[in-house]
Amino acid sequence: MKVRAPNVFVLIASILLIVGGLTWVIPGGEFSREARKTTAGEKQVVVPDSYVATAAVRQTPWDLLKAPLRGFEDGADVIGFILLVGGAFGILNATGAIMAILMWLTRRMRGKGKLIMIPVLMFAFSLGGALFGMAEETIPFVLVTVPLAVALGFDVITGVAIPFVGSQAGFAAAFLNPFTLGIAKGIAEQPMSEGQGYRIFCWVLVTSIIAAFVTWHAWRVSKDPSRSLTPELDAKWRAEIQSEDASTEELKPTHLLTMVGFVACMGFLAYGALYLDWYIVEISGLFLAMSLICGLSGGLKLGAIADAFVQGAKDLAPAAILVAFARGIIIVAQDGKIIDTMLDSMAGTMSGLGPVLGTEAMFCMQTVINFFVPSGSSQAAMTMPIMTPLADLISVPRENAILAYQFGDGFTNMIIPTNPVVIGALAMAKLEYGTWFRWMIKLQILLFLLGMVLLATSPFLKPA
Repeated sequence: MKVRAPNVFVLIASILLIVGGLTWVIPGGEFSREARKTTAGEKQVVVPDSYVATAAVRQTPWDLLKAPLRGFEDGADVIGFILLVGGAFGILNATGAIMAILMWLTRRMRGKGKLIMIPVLMFAFSLGGALFGMAEETIPFVLVTVPLAVALGFDVITGVAIPFVGSQAGFAAAFLNPFTLGIAKGIAEQPMSEGQGYRIFCWVLVTSIIAAFVTWHAWRVSKDPSRSLTPELDAKWRAEIQSEDASTEELKPTHLLTMVGFVACMGFLAYGALYLDWYIVEISGLFLAMSLICGLSGGLKLGAIADAFVQGAKDLAPAAILVAFARGIIIVAQDGKIIDTMLDSMAGTMSGLGPVLGTEAMFCMQTVINFFVPSGSSQAAMTMPIMTPLADLISVPRENAILAYQFGDGFTNMIIPTNPVVIGALAMAKLEYGTWFRWMIKLQILLFLLGMVLLATSPFLKPA
């Protein structure tokens, strides 16, 4: 009998209850923090050896009920971003340009050649993750890659994996990302140039393995559609594509003009993220401008533009609510003062370990902490001030400690429900979290083992 995965709201609520229960079991405690300038602006950085036990702050049922609304406040930028981007793509879809381009592409991609698209696109997204920490920015692309994947005979999971998993591969094995690697390097007082060769090797290897995994999955589904974990969802997307295809004429000049505006928007996004320090607020404004320009160039009247925007935002409203609930979990853990206690306890168990075991223990610790602190910059500010002196104490090279942080922070970003990008990307595709978990867990095990091997064999461990 096939077991149905629990509704994601039930899952998130269950985790909220569990974390609330942990505040009654784990003692309270906290580290002192100080403001420090980093490559991503001023951050509150943990002060080493400053941990003190505090009175337990047990979270009551009333606290748990208030947590989701506080999650709306804490995650307002991401929630607003999801709704605005959903509205923007509602307008873009209403022009018919995306579907016309997709049909044009599918008519020209035949046989095995269509598989080449997957690694090419995944390496492009991975490069964005490695250079400027592309994460939330990938959410809108799901609305392009999912219908493209389905139209080419693949499945919804392939469409989600191309931009999302691709970017997270680069995020985890970044060799330049200022929001993770830059902050970790600054705290550990290591030059950015140190270890770049090995990091580039890790990036190529990690991205190649992930792209191969996704391409292999897509090939199996194309040969035997019954292997797909999302047959019903695939059918819905396929029916929608065929319906649109039936009403879509040959590629028109207005379609091309609309897509030129979209591509230009993506170019501005990359430039702004790399050189102008753009983040969610600026990118949201860019997508609003893009949606208006594309709507007008696509021949839509103002009333139709407004209607399409509202419908697009409405489709992603459940995702916005889920992000608030996920943020509520983190708020409960922070208010209960259990995160710092867990961090101090984990760090204490590492004293006495050698360089190799110490590095692997750091990797495991960063992986656990990432569930409660899915923000890469925040995790660096919280853990690296502790990991740096601890690494010196147990003879772990600082570069290895940084790499352990990167892998621990990056790999599980693809699966943990507390990461709003996971929720946003899946919502765009209408894909259930439980189904995604079933598919992703195999890749997570592979990545975890790969991370352990790369850490144990890194050149940083070799004596000078």
